[in-house]
Amino acid sequence: MKPKKHTVPYDFLIRLVSLGKGVVFHSVEENFSDNVEHFETPYPSALLCNHVSEADVVSLSMVYRRLEPKIKMIIPAREDILQPGFLQKEFRSKGILKWILRLIDTSKIIPFLLRYIGAVPIKRPFRDNARALLKSGELRDKVDSEWTDLVANIKRGRNLFMFPEGTYSHDGFLNQIKRGAYYIRSKIDSLHFNSFTLTYDHLSYQKTKLYIKYGKPFHIESNQTADQVVRLVGEKLGKNYTVTLGNLTSFILLKFGKETKIKKDQLIDLLIKIKKQIESKFPEITVASELKKESFHTQLESLFTKLKKFKLVDWEEDSVQTKEILYHFPKSNHNLKKTNIVLYHRNQLTAHLNHLEQVWEGLFLEPRSFQ
Repeated sequence: MKPKKHTVPYDFLIRLVSLGKGVVFHSVEENFSDNVEHFETPYPSALLCNHVSEADVVSLSMVYRRLEPKIKMIIPAREDILQPGFLQKEFRSKGILKWILRLIDTSKIIPFLLRYIGAVPIKRPFRDNARALLKSGELRDKVDSEWTDLVANIKRGRNLFMFPEGTYSHDGFLNQIKRGAYYIRSKIDSLHFNSFTLTYDHLSYQKTKLYIKYGKPFHIESNQTADQVVRLVGEKLGKNYTVTLGNLTSFILLKFGKETKIKKDQLIDLLIKIKKQIESKFPEITVASELKKESFHTQLESLFTKLKKFKLVDWEEDSVQTKEILYHFPKSNHNLKKTNIVLYHRNQLTAHLNHLEQVWEGLFLEPRSFQ
């Protein structure tokens, strides 16, 4: 197996995708393991990442420049993204944007570029036309064929990038990990593994801020069961979520009771105390730069202005008061960003919750202290 090294046209196309970061994100913050500012990807490698939204495509283009060495990728992609009319169907825009998306769809430039970069269509259970294939008994053969193609592409010299969850996370949690990594490892003995985790803060800035935490290379033993591999991958991705101003504030708000009123200075002091405890007791947890610098006053105002629009809090110049609706958890977690964006952000911290609870209890804080 000889790796397919990157080329100037290949790098240029990915660079074009990365230019979208200014449209999608307020900014991008990267954190590395062991202070080494590159991402180890020897051939053959499988690179694993959590799946948050369509914006992940831009995120991946940012990660590509950190690969060492740079080798062409094979990327499983949802089937419909490579089909005609995807942008119009996905975004259902109106007005001039609708015509712009129609023009892009007509040009077929998106499928062409994605295929060139290495995207291959993969069916998603109970999406695309998978229902019909399931009914006819053809789904298993189709899925097996797709995974066989992925293995073949790796053996032709490409590294694999994949979302082990298979679908977007609509609730801030890491979704259930599928068995893709186990399957690929069973077919290629020499496969290396590495992972990175995307954390999106939708609250602290006018636009979303992206945090990328790069993991360390890890190995999957040949005798590990599918369930063991699933747990291992989940741990690697979950533990690398970044503690941001958005999700740490959300954690605190959900520790309060309804109608709790807290002064802005008190909340800032509380955030700083918790941040310092995390850094001293659990240095393996990545903390966002805003919290490290303790210079987040402007971002906190932006955060509570947004929460006030969602009618989850009352926000005045020097204090915030939680409202009862903040503690009403929706029956469905689908699109939790709209129904309870505070819970959405708190869910990002699931793998850190035990540590955060220890810090909280260690501060001897009770919600009534702020009433």
